[in-house]
Amino acid sequence: MLPGIARFIFNMQEWCLGRNSFSILRQLRSSERWPRERLDQLRLERLQRMVHLAYAHTPYWRELMEQHKIRPEEIRSFSDLQRFPLLEKSTLRRCREEMVWREEGKRVQLIRTSGSTNEALQFYTSSTREAHINAARMRGHEWIGIRRGQREMYFWGSPVELSKQDRIKRFRDWLINDGLTNGFEITPERVARYFGYWKQWRPRCIFGYPSSFVLMVHMAEAQHLPLTELKERHGLKAICTTSEMLTDVDRKIITEAFGVPVYDSYGLREAGLIGHECQYFTMHCMDEQLILETIDPQTLQPTGGPGELVVTNIMGPAMPILRYRTGDMVELSHTPCPCGRSLSRIRISGGRIADFILTDQGKWVVGYSFIYICRSVKGIIKFQVRQDRIGEIRILLVTDANFPPDGIAQVARAARARLASTDTILVQQVDDIPPAPSGKYRPVISAVTQQLMERGQFKPDS
Repeated sequence: MLPGIARFIFNMQEWCLGRNSFSILRQLRSSERWPRERLDQLRLERLQRMVHLAYAHTPYWRELMEQHKIRPEEIRSFSDLQRFPLLEKSTLRRCREEMVWREEGKRVQLIRTSGSTNEALQFYTSSTREAHINAARMRGHEWIGIRRGQREMYFWGSPVELSKQDRIKRFRDWLINDGLTNGFEITPERVARYFGYWKQWRPRCIFGYPSSFVLMVHMAEAQHLPLTELKERHGLKAICTTSEMLTDVDRKIITEAFGVPVYDSYGLREAGLIGHECQYFTMHCMDEQLILETIDPQTLQPTGGPGELVVTNIMGPAMPILRYRTGDMVELSHTPCPCGRSLSRIRISGGRIADFILTDQGKWVVGYSFIYICRSVKGIIKFQVRQDRIGEIRILLVTDANFPPDGIAQVARAARARLASTDTILVQQVDDIPPAPSGKYRPVISAVTQQLMERGQFKPDS
């Protein structure tokens, strides 16, 4: 589809869904270069409005403000926000129905995410909130030279067998120049097929998980597949990563293999898009939509340097999110960037790195594919997949009262179907899953794949 037509169709799709994403995008293009004082004034006005709406329309926030003697009109500065207690994931989960303003606007609906910590979470969104997220994402892509309507390929999760609904979505994505490649299950054979498909599709940008890109690079090199052809002959301009920590080593591996720059983005589904790198690889914050703080995760006191990120979304009134603890370790600053944007910057200092499982059939399966297994069974709060040796895979589950009596069997069946192997699958309920030293929960820990990656192998020793 021609870029201009694809952009027009996407705009019409957004309009039909009640989302004025392109109008917001035009505003964002202007405000990103405002003087900091003017930008902060806008943010404060939006914060004040959000607090008023939360008090007026949601029982949870009204009761909390009355309990803490907070009057909406008393929020006169960003520091006043700290009068609100921190919002924990457990509170959001427990009090979700008291936090929602169901009459906020169009398409107020419940969605589910496993989140970067693998903690199952349901929350409400609306056309208002989604429009701001979409506009922020489009702006971030424009920073790296990719305009809505140009061809993008999502190296993401996709089912092997497409249902009727999947086929409808695939056609809709084709109309707006969005392609999809399965980034969850990667084999040397699939890598060769993906490479051929990408050359045919000719994307300007490929978007996906760093771990999937790195594994594809290693397997492509083993088959002497010239990934740089995507740039040299087929128009690839950039790669954009998300959902996991992009290390300097991984960025170098991907950049050298594809011959194009790699830009990172960072967000949480329940909080929105938080940061996106510009052409100078500075990750700028979406200041017009968020207020960000850092705290010491032990004392919970504000920090002037690195700390746990706390997010307040000032453009999602259907379910106000005020001072939400993310569990991610970051560093915030206002250091100027050569791009000239006045937006603050964020540096991720804690990781969200997914590992892989290697089946007894020699198939590498990315850890994020297990998220969808656990989404399919009620009552799973956290999960972790562990592999200490070939042929045996353990799945640890933290569950609540909604977990069905045959839940363990359901997870085991879904895992076997996903892996399509004869591996022994052991599913175990546990009281808790401790985080990694970074403070994050890793979805998969595989000693097998870690050792093979370090040795540059893709098959275990015979």
